[in-house]
Amino acid sequence: MGALFTIPKTDMDAIKARVKTCKQGEAIEDVIKQHLPHFPDALAAAYLWDTDIAPQMKAQCNLLMGYASKARADFSALDNTVQQLIKDKQDMTPAVQQQATVAIAALYGSTQALSASFINIVNQIVAFNKANQSLDIDIAGTEFGFMKEITASLAVLDHATGSIRGAWSALADDLEALATTSPVDFTIPLIAGLNISVAIAAWDQLQTECDAFLKSQ
Repeated sequence: MGALFTIPKTDMDAIKARVKTCKQGEAIEDVIKQHLPHFPDALAAAYLWDTDIAPQMKAQCNLLMGYASKARADFSALDNTVQQLIKDKQDMTPAVQQQATVAIAALYGSTQALSASFINIVNQIVAFNKANQSLDIDIAGTEFGFMKEITASLAVLDHATGSIRGAWSALADDLEALATTSPVDFTIPLIAGLNISVAIAAWDQLQTECDAFLKSQ
C-alpha cells in the first residue's frame, strides 16, 4: 500500500538527478533535441515532477500516516472490546456491533478518498515515466553524452505505481462489501476473522515507512 514511499534511495536519487539535468538543459533545449528528440517531453515531465508529483507525494505520505493512525486506534479499541467479550464469555452486544459498523464505515470512507488521490499521483507518474522512457531510448541510440539512462530506476518507479493502484483498489472493494451491506451482523466470530492484529501490524509498518520517507526528503 505504501510502495511509492519505499523506493530505494539510489533509484529516487537517479530520478531526481534526471529531473535536475533536464531543467539544467533547458537553456540549450534546441541543441539537445537535435540529438535527443524526446528531450522537450522529458523537460516538461521534470517540471511536472517538481511542481506536482513530489509535493503530492509528501502530502499523500502525511495523509497516509494519519489514515494508519486513525485506523489503528479505531480497530485496536474494537479488538480490545471483542477480546474482553470473549474472555468474559459474553455474547455480542448492540453497542459493540455499532462500534464495528462505525469503524468499518470510517475506514471505507478514508480508503476511498486516499485511493482516489493515489490514482491521481499514479497517472502523473505514468506520464513522467513515459516521457523519460522515450528519452532513455534516445540516449541509448546516440553518443551525445549530456545525460545517463535511468531505465532501471524508472522500472522500479513503474512497479511501485502499479502496486499502489492494485492494492488500494482491492482494499476499497473489500471494504465496500462490509460498509455498504445493510445491516451487517457483526458477530464475534466475524470480527475475530478480520485478523485485526495483522491489520494493525500493517498500519504500524505504513507509519514507519512514511516517516522514513518524509525524513529522507
